Amino acid sequence: MYEMWAEQDPAVTPPTVVWHVVAKDDASTSLCGRFLEPAQRVVPAVDGSQPAPPDRYCDPCLVTVREAMTAAAR
Repeated sequence: MYEMWAEQDPAVTPPTVVWHVVAKDDASTSLCGRFLEPAQRVVPAVDGSQPAPPDRYCDPCLVTVREAMTAAAR
């Protein structure tokens, strides 16, 4: 089982949120291998009170999920 983890991407100006995929049983590392710091986790506001910056999704994480789902379907 997987869940999504959002954090600020410092490599982009203006800062934007990047979403990684993590395994529910080990949220210390994303599927792309990035070490995730709990202090850097972003919880986007869902109430519409703040303008939301554009989100990005980690391509290597999503490729890993797609490969796992394809293998499970066989």
